Amino acid sequence: MKILQQHVDFIEYEPIAKEIKSAEEAEKKKVRYDDILVLFTTIENGDTNDTARMAIDDVQKFLKNLGKNTILIYPFAHLSSNLARPLDALGILDAMEARAKELGITTHRSPFGWNKQYSLKIKAHPLAEQSRSYSHSTTAKNASKKVDSAKTSAQADLTIVKKSNWSGLPETDHRTIGEKLDLYSFQEVSPGMTYWHPKGYVVYKELMRFIRQKLDQYGYQEIATPAFANLALWEVSGHSDHYKENMYTFSSENQVFGLKPMNCPSTILIFNSRKWSYKDLPVRLADFDKLYRNEVSGSLTGLFRVRELTQDDAHLFVRDDQVEAELVMLLKMISEMYQVFGLEYTAKLSTMPDSHLGDEALWTRAIDALKAGLNANKMKFEVKEKEGAFYGPKIDFDIKDSMGRAWQCATVQLDYQLPKRFGLEYTGEDGKQHTPVIIHRVIYGSLERFIAVLTEHYQGKFPTWLAPVQTRVISISEGANEYAREVHKKLKDSGIRSECDDSNKTLEYKIREAQLMKVPYMLIVGGKEVEAKTVAVRARSGGQKFGVKIEDFIEKMKVEVENKAPSPN
Repeated sequence: MKILQQHVDFIEYEPIAKEIKSAEEAEKKKVRYDDILVLFTTIENGDTNDTARMAIDDVQKFLKNLGKNTILIYPFAHLSSNLARPLDALGILDAMEARAKELGITTHRSPFGWNKQYSLKIKAHPLAEQSRSYSHSTTAKNASKKVDSAKTSAQADLTIVKKSNWSGLPETDHRTIGEKLDLYSFQEVSPGMTYWHPKGYVVYKELMRFIRQKLDQYGYQEIATPAFANLALWEVSGHSDHYKENMYTFSSENQVFGLKPMNCPSTILIFNSRKWSYKDLPVRLADFDKLYRNEVSGSLTGLFRVRELTQDDAHLFVRDDQVEAELVMLLKMISEMYQVFGLEYTAKLSTMPDSHLGDEALWTRAIDALKAGLNANKMKFEVKEKEGAFYGPKIDFDIKDSMGRAWQCATVQLDYQLPKRFGLEYTGEDGKQHTPVIIHRVIYGSLERFIAVLTEHYQGKFPTWLAPVQTRVISISEGANEYAREVHKKLKDSGIRSECDDSNKTLEYKIREAQLMKVPYMLIVGGKEVEAKTVAVRARSGGQKFGVKIEDFIEKMKVEVENKAPSPN
């Protein structure tokens, strides 16, 4: 059994047509549920009623931590190719529902065997999306067969995929755009992981450079920690209880280790490695290490859902009296960054859930601090009552792209519980030991997902500062080739990402090629330009200016890149 578990603000679906004869009866009308845990469930060969009970017992533990008690069992055949027969699958789904009701869980079912349209909005807390895998025991003979099969499969997978095949996807999809612009690819030998091509890696590095500039401006220090740690670390943090199914674990020398799915525990170890005074706080630690999450294969979607990711993660260790000021500064930083990309955003403040840690007075103070930060930055916000994480309230940001779609990216969370679990302390002005507050925050979210959003937002027409290739020098004739190469070298020496097309193709073809690759500026040179030592500048939008001195163009480019200005479409 494979389950993709998602805690959502809402899910809305509508049965469209039956896919199989044994489909359950259902009305063709829209159904909506709010604030619910959705279990996208694939029933596999060998699953039994015991498998169903095991899965629901696991779900009940998670619901208790969320302080929720409502689920939607949503049959979803796309998480595995090892599907059980329809009638067997129906029986297992019935067993899941029966066990859930037996445990007192409010349970809903989406009809089995239907093609359905659905939309949902996932909550932004760290454990809102998790995958689960439950299987029956196998005999040694079956295990041996699986090993042999895996070897054959691995050999087949090692056929290198030179080019991803995204035929059938919309032209607006980031996978289609990424392939055409040669930005990245996805290889079968590394499912759910990104192969960054030179041009795509330019975008990645420029985004990293931008946020690192902001980190310096706002007083952060950057750290790096090991890729894996003894599972005991995740037991202290609580991730082992709630996230182990999504972790990659392995044994070595009688120890069990886990690849890190989140940076929090490792960052806390660095903070806890020395003594702190109240004068030292706040301490702002940023981390860009790779994270690994064992998502089920059927849920992987290009850059939007991956198994290897990089978050622009940061943890701020602050005194209680510093929380409000830090939030004001942090929200200002978020606003400044999103404005650069031309992204509109809305904020949501999630308050204390019914099931929570800490007393209400602490929660009230924390919520008031979040509101004060939002108001100080003149940010409009929506209050989501009782939807905070169990350890503290939070602010989530939805950004709107050029196609009007909303994406949840930035998250700011106040955490009073992990500092206690790890025994964090600092010496106060009174000479006594006090526990700091941790502010967790991401702005991009994950670099992979943010690049997917930007790729579709700009439709590949990245602004000049982000564009993989900022200029392409095009020679009209063979006689202008040497001068074209000279111009190209000057651009490169000035730090401008440039290409030179001195091929014997027609001018029209060269211009079309540059436009297809979404290059912001083409510098066209022919006999007149060679003689006058100038260039003709053609913008991606089609506007053209003649007789431009290369030094003037370089200066203009530097200003445009430095200001991160929007470039011609």
